Amino acid sequence: MRLAILAASIAVAASGGAALAQTKPEAAGVTQTAATDERMPAETLRLTSPPNAAADRSYADAGAALLEADVDYLVREGRRAIARGDAAPLWVSAVFADDLVSNRLDDARAALQAAPGGLRGGLADMLEPFLLAAEGRADRGVERVAAGDDSLPGPLPEVARALVFESAGRLEEAAAVYAQMVERLDLSPPGQAEPQTREEFDRALAAVRVTHAVYRAALVSHRLGRAAEARRYYGVVNEFAPNSADVAANLRRLDAGQPPIEQPLNARSAAGRWMIFLAEYVTQGETLNAMLAREDPAPGFASAPGSTLLQLGVLLAGDADDWRLYAAQQTLNAGGRDGAQRIIDLMPQGSVFAADAELLRASIALERRDDQAAIAAAERALTLGGDRWPVIASVGDVYRQVGHADRAIPAFDRALAMVGDDKERADVLGYRAYAHRFAGNLAAATADMRAAFAADPSVDTRLLYVTILMDDPAAWRDGVAEARALFAEQPDSVLRLNALGYALIQQEEGLEEGYRLLWRGFNFGQTEYSVIDSLGWAYYLYGHFDQAKALIERANDLAASDPNFEVLDHLGDVYWRLGRRDDARGAWRQALDARPDVVRRRSLEQKLARGLTARAPRQRALPQVNLPEGPAQRDDL
Repeated sequence: MRLAILAASIAVAASGGAALAQTKPEAAGVTQTAATDERMPAETLRLTSPPNAAADRSYADAGAALLEADVDYLVREGRRAIARGDAAPLWVSAVFADDLVSNRLDDARAALQAAPGGLRGGLADMLEPFLLAAEGRADRGVERVAAGDDSLPGPLPEVARALVFESAGRLEEAAAVYAQMVERLDLSPPGQAEPQTREEFDRALAAVRVTHAVYRAALVSHRLGRAAEARRYYGVVNEFAPNSADVAANLRRLDAGQPPIEQPLNARSAAGRWMIFLAEYVTQGETLNAMLAREDPAPGFASAPGSTLLQLGVLLAGDADDWRLYAAQQTLNAGGRDGAQRIIDLMPQGSVFAADAELLRASIALERRDDQAAIAAAERALTLGGDRWPVIASVGDVYRQVGHADRAIPAFDRALAMVGDDKERADVLGYRAYAHRFAGNLAAATADMRAAFAADPSVDTRLLYVTILMDDPAAWRDGVAEARALFAEQPDSVLRLNALGYALIQQEEGLEEGYRLLWRGFNFGQTEYSVIDSLGWAYYLYGHFDQAKALIERANDLAASDPNFEVLDHLGDVYWRLGRRDDARGAWRQALDARPDVVRRRSLEQKLARGLTARAPRQRALPQVNLPEGPAQRDDL
């Protein structure tokens, strides 16, 4: 299916703006808040809890509480769980954080003692160093990191030691640890293509961790007045995350002889920063395990423990605004609109990420189908961040989603006039091409994508090129040719198999080859809803509606947390051909609710009014493939 290809390929507005908020923070930038240097009151961990929540409120599980950003509930239930002998790491982490922020240090130690393995267990290895720092024993905290650092990958042990030194105000020692860390790191940003070697895979996995760690090193050098060293570290961060608003602000302050926008760490905020590091590590590990086990994506968070650490971390480290953005976006993606709103509402108005926060509010409003609120938030983002092209481009994309191409295209034109290099130009042209396509102007979309491809023939641009051109009958062959080139470079890539296979089946002459490729892709990616839907549509085009139903229903189930209008449209067509008219209209209505492009919207409206009027695809013999026969029933999947 084309939109999943698009979602995986469009590389737009890298740092800052909606595109950043919808992926992950690439640098751990921070902003100044009024009370950063004061000890936070106990109520701090309750700031994101639902208003007027009853003391006996309950949820089905911790993940449901996280969707509401109800940290108060996690603390309360954590205390109850520990009292009855259930000292799972999630509960212990919540109770530990609450005791630490409230300066109940003996209670915090008791919580770690209750964890699996006690004070010699894995959780204590990760958290006790910061408790020791809070007790005024920073040297012992650093020793404690060394005693347990064999359980964490680099550069996390070095980061933990440096954060403990930072929390005690010992910046010279922190800088020495960071310098040694940087010398051992691979500072090559990951490539844009899917990893093909172990080295490339490791580099991709470590990218966020490395960027976050080097940013901490930059802040310490900056604070010590080591301008050349700080500038070098900020430069590394910019290599991994171009256009980072916090890096740009700190470079300006460095040139002016001013300190960083982040306040110095204390024991509490250092523990919060450390929890953010751990959150990324834990979530990545659980996600990889699920992928290796080929488990179906589950609704909600990829990792409840990881999300807990992240929400705790941004509360303890009150100025971690880029990570607050990420926590809110993660919560929104998991289905927690209200929780995301509560998290993002803690963003200070003076933050360098204030415009990004407004873009996230626009995303929340779009989820709520409140287009006027989305437009209002986008316009506030323009007021706050109108000097940043990624913000302007992201505002344009909000206009695109609410169907205002007349406002989206000028926004992209404005962003295009501000970009600094060919890669950025290609990014904005890709944004504008998709807006043209969404509005039904295929010729303009193709023209923009050809220009983007000429400016920056990177993998991301090429994948988007295929996505746009496959819809344009006049450009279809060029799209297929580029899809073939991408596939030839990495023939075991499910993404590239799907891109080529789905492009091919758009025209009768490519149907047989596309079917064979999609069968291969299905066997590589049986939990990838995009390739499953594509193969199901190929079955439909061959007139095998039962097999198409089995596949497309599965694709729809896998996409349930974020309904996809293309899958739903396909499903409605299949139901209609099987005589299930009411089910067909139900699927088409859901497709309309999922905000399709103009062309598909018109088609869906016509189907709802008149049903399918075109002749059904004639059933033909399926091409032979060197794989097992296709599934005849949904249960076979």
